[in-house]
Amino acid sequence: MERILSFEFMRLEKEGKLAWVTFTRESHLNAMNNDCTIQINKIAMALREDPDVRVAVIRGEGRAFSTGIDLKELAAGRIEMLYHQRWEPALRLFETMEKLIIVGMHGFCLGGALQLALAADIRVSTADCQIGLPAIKESLIPGLATQRLPRYIGWGRAKKMILGGQNISGKEALQIGLVDHLVSEADFFQQIDKVAGDYLAACSVGTRMSKLAIKEAFDMDFEAFFQYYYKLQERAQFSADAEEAKLAYLEKRTPIWQ
Repeated sequence: MERILSFEFMRLEKEGKLAWVTFTRESHLNAMNNDCTIQINKIAMALREDPDVRVAVIRGEGRAFSTGIDLKELAAGRIEMLYHQRWEPALRLFETMEKLIIVGMHGFCLGGALQLALAADIRVSTADCQIGLPAIKESLIPGLATQRLPRYIGWGRAKKMILGGQNISGKEALQIGLVDHLVSEADFFQQIDKVAGDYLAACSVGTRMSKLAIKEAFDMDFEAFFQYYYKLQERAQFSADAEEAKLAYLEKRTPIWQ
């Protein structure tokens, strides 16, 4: 495994087409302070520009994925609007880059951590992970989770989570479509990697273009989306991966994506 970037509270590593973003502020349950918002932007930009990586896993060391914003810094008056102005663009980078982003949720996935998970493509959780948006308890808005969460679970459930500020378990999150895969706590990192490996095996140009199309599904009007789809389909159909798919079909084997 090659280490690409290493900061005080997180690091970026890769091996072949798979990358890992790991939060390492485990003494604080990977709570995000001001420095974290700078570091995650640098990591997101480096990941976006990496020509080799196709799938990235975001995970947290220790007892939790992340508890979101650092409440000690917030209480001390050290969280200003600049924090949010750095945090949200990083999430948007993960959401829009031509790579599949998988988030591993264990222990706690709260506040900004859930905001990040919602900006990702696939969410993997343990059954007892505590998942929630407690921002209202600090008289804050839970970022763009106010836009993303209703798209996953509907207005009613989203309002209940956001306006009530209560947590749900990973098991409950799976039942309502907020989580995509449930795994056990034992060997959690290895189980995330197994899920990532399955998506990597399917990650052709067509897969990545499909991510871009899905991203616009609720925002573009039909005619604009129609034309956007044609552009993405052209990139997919005339890619090296599409040629490989044809050859693999004729040779009766599994395709090997670039």
